Amino acid sequence: MRAAVAGQAVPGLPVLSENRIARFAAIIALYFLQGIPVGISTVAVPSWLAANGATPLQVGAFVGTALLPWSLKPFAGILMDRFAYKPMGRRRAWILAAQAIMFGALVAMALQAPQASQITLLAALCFSLNLAAILNDVAIDGMAVDLVPDEERTAVNSCMFASQVAGISATSMTAALVMGSGGIASLALVLACVVAVTSLFVSIFRERAGERLLPWSPGEASRECKERQHDAWRPILRGMFRAFAKPTTLLFLLATAVSQVTLAFIDAVAPTLSVQHLGWTSERYSSFAAVATLIVAGIALFLPTLLVRMVGLRWTVIALSVAVAALGAIGGLTFASWNGSEFFMVLYILQYSLSVTITVTTIVWAMRICDPAVAASLFALFMAVPNFARSILAGWSGVVVESSGYEGIYFTIAGVTLASVVIFLLARIGDERLVVAPAE
Repeated sequence: MRAAVAGQAVPGLPVLSENRIARFAAIIALYFLQGIPVGISTVAVPSWLAANGATPLQVGAFVGTALLPWSLKPFAGILMDRFAYKPMGRRRAWILAAQAIMFGALVAMALQAPQASQITLLAALCFSLNLAAILNDVAIDGMAVDLVPDEERTAVNSCMFASQVAGISATSMTAALVMGSGGIASLALVLACVVAVTSLFVSIFRERAGERLLPWSPGEASRECKERQHDAWRPILRGMFRAFAKPTTLLFLLATAVSQVTLAFIDAVAPTLSVQHLGWTSERYSSFAAVATLIVAGIALFLPTLLVRMVGLRWTVIALSVAVAALGAIGGLTFASWNGSEFFMVLYILQYSLSVTITVTTIVWAMRICDPAVAASLFALFMAVPNFARSILAGWSGVVVESSGYEGIYFTIAGVTLASVVIFLLARIGDERLVVAPAE
């Protein structure tokens, strides 16, 4: 690591642009924290609501509303590409602000202590939590595009998703342990402490040498920050328009949106299926989801990198999508003959694992075709479209259950996922000729 600039940095503290371990540590910690709002919104609260008599329509509406901020990422991205506190780097001030908001939202949830009957209040609080999470997400994604070398990106994206899923798992397990006796208030208080401690850890990493550690610390903006940060709206919007004028980019976005169907239904349907159809308790579902997501985190950490190296990015996405569609068809065909919970549990883990691996791989592709000059806004839009689709599909899931039963959910997953395969092929995913060269 380069020696600290005299009078401008604390000796011994790593710099993200120069230290691979620091880059991975910061990204893993921040993505773990993103898993907290998602875990509350897709596991802890939905299973609690289902156990207290909420219908699939109510649970689906709650999940869809709580996750809606993830579709607002482009607006955050444009703001971050336009405005930055340059002495602290392009993204770092945004990251620290996002963590402060997340901590505040959890404290507010602990103080409000909503009951299961207060679904509107619960949705509003979880909406606020996820809004803080997307600020974190957009800032760290933009920083990753800025700082992570191309040869590290598959591994970094695997770590991103694995750590986020680990955060969901930890939140689910915490919910299973504390919500039975203390309710939402106890869960929020414990998680607020986790956010505070982890945020202090990530705050020690500068983006580049010579920048300020805190707003009042000595330091100055780096050359790279001055060159890449826009001081006007027009270059940002022009760069985004240029990227999305390509038909292959639009098709890629549509494919990533459609491919979210499995994750959307796991978010919104699995809690009611397990609690109201299979007879589980809320605590049992939270515990199972915690273990399952931990397994998925391990798979997401290694499988994408291994598959991309073996068969390439294109065939990884196509083959896994076909496998997810086949699992959906199997679930629909066998649902009426389920005698216990075993088949549901196996399908859940397999579908979740393969869908997360597909998502990790498509994010690698999004990074590769993303212009670093407008990284936050462009990459945020790449991520916002599938997130919006996931939210809409989650909200729509209750309608499918009411009209076609739970077997209809599995058949829907199969059909929609097969449609995503066709669109991915038309989008020429994995075609190296579409890759944008990184800025010098």
